[in-house]
Amino acid sequence: MRSTKRLAQSLFLVITLLTAAVDLHAAVVTIDPATKSGSSDVDTLEVKAVKVAGDQVGFFVQSLSESPQKLVAKVNGLKDQDYDVYINGSFIGVKSGKSLMEQGLELDIPGSVTDPDKMRCLRALEPRVRPEYERIRTDKQPEVMRVAFMFNQVVDFIASGIRNDKTYRSATVILAPSGKVLEKMIFMTRNDAETTAMAATRACWLIQKARDRIYDVIKDPVLRNTSLITLTPVDFSAVYSKVNGKVLVKATIVNNCDLPISGNLSFDLPKGWKHNAKSLAFDGLKSGKSTTLSFELIPPTKNTAPPESIPVAANVKVAQDPFVAEVKFKTTAKAGD
Repeated sequence: MRSTKRLAQSLFLVITLLTAAVDLHAAVVTIDPATKSGSSDVDTLEVKAVKVAGDQVGFFVQSLSESPQKLVAKVNGLKDQDYDVYINGSFIGVKSGKSLMEQGLELDIPGSVTDPDKMRCLRALEPRVRPEYERIRTDKQPEVMRVAFMFNQVVDFIASGIRNDKTYRSATVILAPSGKVLEKMIFMTRNDAETTAMAATRACWLIQKARDRIYDVIKDPVLRNTSLITLTPVDFSAVYSKVNGKVLVKATIVNNCDLPISGNLSFDLPKGWKHNAKSLAFDGLKSGKSTTLSFELIPPTKNTAPPESIPVAANVKVAQDPFVAEVKFKTTAKAGD
């Protein structure tokens, strides 16, 4: 066991010598054990926790970027002694207190390993679902109670996927005086890359299952549709304008769901009015993408005044075998928008 530790120490010293020149492009994080706090010289890194047990110091650094980051962690107030260095639970080697204070400890924090489409969906849903759950959670109507129960589960799914992704983009460091017993310090659990990616994948799969369930079991059509709007992060807008005597409508659909969506536009036109759109359908709109459908409204006669507003809807289908849900997003395009 001692020979293994000595070998690790030797390797660490070799690596330290080879990388003695501090990366000038690396961010600098400063740890202050006396106040149990830390700071960073960039806004993409945050010291989330600093713990002290005797002469032992531990800290947790969180990356706020989805890209990999290099940093140098400098620790103030260490004693003139050697410290065993542990990064993410693994013994890395030994460094002197002076070196840790002056040169610091170089760290590489990985970027996100999660499917960006999954994370886009979870982040888009986070501000949508929780407020709606809080709004309906005390309602005693049976169908509303059922929806609230599912929303509560979805809130947990979202939190799990986002939390795992954030924690993976972090580093836990413990500096323990050499030759002394390592004190236990608990920080946030950091899973491996595969488990981290799977957390978001499973969360999105369960959310699609919840959409399918609501679509199948909720009988109240208004409650069913509004609930599906909450669970389906699609943005829909329509602009109605008059240009050179023509009445033009432009509708835009933005898909923030992790799954592709398909569907069509529908609207309520005044009697006698028509449109010149060749197609009002969209198909296989991928995550993070948008589509715009533009067309002209044609009045029954040249002298017919245009309507003040036009109700427009996007009828959206989201499917992941065997789960399917259909939802209608509504808006009103007003003259002069």
